[in-house]
Amino acid sequence: MINIFSSKNAAALNRALGPAKKCTWAEILPIPAGYKFKAGDQLYLDISDLSPAELKKALVSLKKSGAFWGIIDPKGCAEDPASFFFDGASDYIGPVLVKKGLDKKRFAAALSCFAVRGAGKKAEKEAGAATQKKTVKLPAGKFGGWKTIRAGSTESFFFLFVSLSEQSNIRSHVGEAGYGALKNRLRDVLLQGLREANALLWMETEEACLFLVPRRAENCKMAIEASLKLILNSRLIGIEKLSLSFLADFTFALHYGQTIFQAPGKTGTVISQSVNYIFHLGAKKAEPGRLTISGDVPEEAIPEELSGLFSPAGVFEGIPIRHSRRFVYK
Repeated sequence: MINIFSSKNAAALNRALGPAKKCTWAEILPIPAGYKFKAGDQLYLDISDLSPAELKKALVSLKKSGAFWGIIDPKGCAEDPASFFFDGASDYIGPVLVKKGLDKKRFAAALSCFAVRGAGKKAEKEAGAATQKKTVKLPAGKFGGWKTIRAGSTESFFFLFVSLSEQSNIRSHVGEAGYGALKNRLRDVLLQGLREANALLWMETEEACLFLVPRRAENCKMAIEASLKLILNSRLIGIEKLSLSFLADFTFALHYGQTIFQAPGKTGTVISQSVNYIFHLGAKKAEPGRLTISGDVPEEAIPEELSGLFSPAGVFEGIPIRHSRRFVYK
């Protein structure tokens, strides 16, 4: 329904807008408090002959309605029609259009634009909510050791995914036997690099390693620093420690969540949304030569002096993520 509020021009507007049909008229201003409207209604205000005070009051009522609303200005009274759009108007019908007359298509087009903009605002609001920083209370003090974590208990951890990436298949370069030896050397490099963070090599696949890092801010900070050092030194590590004859990069991904804890080697029955997410993040979204951090990692667990190295990289499976800057080798 098209609802037009006009104090003096109802007859003239009826003739001009008659082709649109289904117009209802309220010839009393101000607009009644608590005016009821239905989904799909369009509210239009005729601003002719309104005093500044009356116009201001009417605009307040329209903005509070939350409905589609527009301005009808048959006499061209508005000095700055765009100002109504700044206030939230969805349409402006000036003297030329009033004189020419409007049909259903004109009102339908305006309503369609309103609906699209509304959907965009909703998506923007949801994205804004998704990118809100996580506030998690992390325990203080030093980590007591992995033997203090009871098997079968559900605990919170930082999950660190690591893989060695190269443009073509590494296995095809080094062969099956060589690939097994490479994995052993890579495991030693990662264990040494992440030792100070108390990281536990928890799972291994053919292509990646998954470490658990204790849910303490200091442990996570050390894991982030170690990951960036490994990325920065990847070319040298590849040659000296991994005996590679080609260039390869590390891919790191970090997430915070919960899982049932089992000792390494006994994780085959572990089912966890967080474990699934970190493997998806590392394999599908993280990039070689970068550390990708999910929005579930608390800000306090990221070294403040290194926070400038990370920039937003969109949303992955409903969680915002950040990529570290890419290092340039010369």
